[in-house]
Amino acid sequence: MIKNFDDGRSRSFFCKVATLLDLIDLRSSLDKATQKIKTDKVKQSDVKTKSLILKAILNEIALKKGVNW
Repeated sequence: MIKNFDDGRSRSFFCKVATLLDLIDLRSSLDKATQKIKTDKVKQSDVKTKSLILKAILNEIALKKGVNW
C-alpha cells in the first residue's frame, strides 16, 4: 500500500489498516482498487487519486466489519 498508494499523507492510515484488517480483506481491497484504477483510467503517476480510491474501499470494508480507527 505504501509503495503504490501513499500520497505523502496516508502512511499512518495504511499502517493502522494493516494492523486492524485481516490479510484477505487487505488483498481484496488492493485488487478492487487496482481494478477501479484501470477502469477509471487513472494514471499511475496520479498517486493522490489512487490513494483516495484505496482509502474509500478500505473504509467501506472497515464499516462493514465494525472496525474503528
